Amino acid sequence: MSQDTVGGATALSVPALARRGAQRPVSPGRRLRAKEGRSGMVMTTPFLALFAMFFVAPFVYSVILSFKSPLTGAYSGLLNYRSVFSNGAYWSAIVRMAYFGAIQVTVMICLAIGLALLLDSPYCRGRRIFALIYFLPYAVPGVIAALMWSFLLEPDLDSALKVPQLLGLASGPLQPLSFRAALYAIMLIVTWEWTGYNMTILLTSLTNVPRQVLEAAKVDGASELSIATRIKLPMVRRTVVFVVVLSIIGTLQLFNEPLILNNIASTGSSLAPNQIIYNTAFSFGNQELAAAQSVILALITIVATVVFFGIARRRGNPLGTTKAVAK
Repeated sequence: MSQDTVGGATALSVPALARRGAQRPVSPGRRLRAKEGRSGMVMTTPFLALFAMFFVAPFVYSVILSFKSPLTGAYSGLLNYRSVFSNGAYWSAIVRMAYFGAIQVTVMICLAIGLALLLDSPYCRGRRIFALIYFLPYAVPGVIAALMWSFLLEPDLDSALKVPQLLGLASGPLQPLSFRAALYAIMLIVTWEWTGYNMTILLTSLTNVPRQVLEAAKVDGASELSIATRIKLPMVRRTVVFVVVLSIIGTLQLFNEPLILNNIASTGSSLAPNQIIYNTAFSFGNQELAAAQSVILALITIVATVVFFGIARRRGNPLGTTKAVAK
């Protein structure tokens, strides 16, 4: 390190001062932030590993498989995708799921919001017990739920379906599992399964609403209905968007309920896109075509989610509503 003598004192040159500054100890705050960053990476590593193993890797494999010929296994270009775009049954199932989601998701989210607001209101007693009761259907596996409802919706096993016939309002018992009514029966089953789950997410978000804001509204004379619609709902709008996005994804992934009902009551093997993909891969042995159908369904799901998220954000700016109201 070079030194200069000035007035009998030793002075460090500019390069020496720069090197000494570079060796200055790291501040405790920066060291803490670096440690937190490393801890965050360690905690998220298991999730990233499982995500890559069970989502990214199968998706990449499906994309590669979709470009292969089902006969020779060689590269066939866009042949499988052309077959998918010319498959009317596949696109009819996509349209059917869009219709399904427009009705079922709307009804389910409205019920979930209503139940969450009711349980969060001061009029509800025993909130934990009711929250558990409403959540219990989600704990029932989808296959078991479909089997249970198939018995409840069978006229030979459920006498309530014969009431319109006994009253002279119908020529025969109601047939909820007929080909025409099967889609609405599945709506009923899915709504029963998932309303409590979405209600739990919304109720958790409602409990995080600042109590001082609600108390100030009560002091100003606001009713419970006004507090629910003008304060609570805007502050949990981001959570509402989140559960709607999950519901859209779940609608396009519908599989267990239509498969079980078809095996029991022959409701149709092409109600949902996943049924067609399953039959293509395992009933007809054309895994390459099924891979192309899966890739297209995944892209449709991504596009539908992004479009809905963009519309919701543009109309109400849900990502910034909570901060704005809280301020």
